Amino acid sequence: MEELELNQREKFVLTSIVEKFVVNAAPVGSKLIEKGCDGAISSATIRNVMADLEVRGYVRQPHTSAGRTPTDKGYRFYVDSLMPAAKLALNEKKNIFETLVRVSKDVESVLEAASQTLASISNQLGLALAPRFYEGIFEKIELIPIAYKKVLVVISIKSGLVRTITLEIEKDISRDHLNESARIINERLHGLTLKEIKNTIDLRLHGVTIGESNFIDFVINSSSRLFSELSPYDLHLGGTANIMSLPEFTDQASIIKIMELIDDKEILIHLINEENTSDIIPENNIRITIGDENKKELVSHCSLITTTYQVGQISGTIGIMGPTRMHYSKLVAIIDYMAKVLADIFKTNTD
Repeated sequence: MEELELNQREKFVLTSIVEKFVVNAAPVGSKLIEKGCDGAISSATIRNVMADLEVRGYVRQPHTSAGRTPTDKGYRFYVDSLMPAAKLALNEKKNIFETLVRVSKDVESVLEAASQTLASISNQLGLALAPRFYEGIFEKIELIPIAYKKVLVVISIKSGLVRTITLEIEKDISRDHLNESARIINERLHGLTLKEIKNTIDLRLHGVTIGESNFIDFVINSSSRLFSELSPYDLHLGGTANIMSLPEFTDQASIIKIMELIDDKEILIHLINEENTSDIIPENNIRITIGDENKKELVSHCSLITTTYQVGQISGTIGIMGPTRMHYSKLVAIIDYMAKVLADIFKTNTD
């Protein structure tokens, strides 16, 4: 059976419940809504509308005689149809911009600052996921001996980003042999994405007889690490203390859930990637998942707001996670602006 569209009065009451609950973290009663509209709608009428909204699944009543709180369905309707567009004040924009530009030009430092800034402004959990390096176009590899049986591998992609990894090798190799091996690898792999390289490196370097062949074989066997996708080290988190102080996470069961989530970065990376590889791309590139829309049980009581930022031809993700009771419109504006600042910073750094 097709669900009826909410009428204007129902939309007003639902909006009031969501926005007042976000601020006060307490069930919203009819008298509070009546006061908010200067008595334009009577308390009795508001109670009737609340009852209808509850039957239709948009709000719930925690206990008899209490006011109402939004459900996941109520939040979703609010976000999709009722939420006003928020704008950041000039001082808020200035704070974000100056915080990010004053740090080192190193990508990791910028993203660490971004996660901490998101957390500070939102009082939620700030997330910053490194650019998807493996989607970049391979430019060159450098092999630098740094100690006995240790080689620093520097992989550069065309966006200007680099990845450095230290490899422990089976036998010491001279700088000349390392340079020759790097030359061969660069000739064979130049212009491919790291993802393509990871999947086909054994074929592309098969049968190499010049350079240090044993080392070439070692590179092939180490490809899953050298050309890997995202790892827990690529995710920066800020504000773990913030989120633990919110009313939603005061009971022991909730604390355990949120701590498990924070400790397991792979789950968070999977959630972020799952959300940002969806075939449906919102017009403003802001993705919001609410409560049970998250497929992981650990975050079924949370909302996640994310967007992507660009570094050349590849992208990374920033976001905010917190309880479903969050100031969605303001947080969307914060994330949207920060993504633009990050893109500008990285463009300047790689030009």
